[in-house]
Amino acid sequence: MTTPTDPIRTDPTDPLPPEKFSSWQSALEQSLLKPEQVAVLQTMVDEGHAKTVDEAASLLDLQEIIIHPAEHMWGS
Repeated sequence: MTTPTDPIRTDPTDPLPPEKFSSWQSALEQSLLKPEQVAVLQTMVDEGHAKTVDEAASLLDLQEIIIHPAEHMWGS
C-alpha cells in the first residue's frame, strides 16, 4: 500500500508538513512568515500591487476568501 503524497510539501522525506497559517496578515503581525513568504509580499509592493507589505498580506487574505480554488482552476 502506498502513502498519498501531499502536493504542497516541498520535501516528501520530511515527516512533518510545512507550517500553515490561516491569515497572511496575522502571520505577518506575529512574525510567523518565512523570509521567502515576506519576499512574496515585498514583490507585490515592488510591482505596485500594494503600497505596503501589510496591504499585500491583506490582499492575499482577500484572494483566499474570494477565489474558490476549484472554480479558479477550471475557470468557472
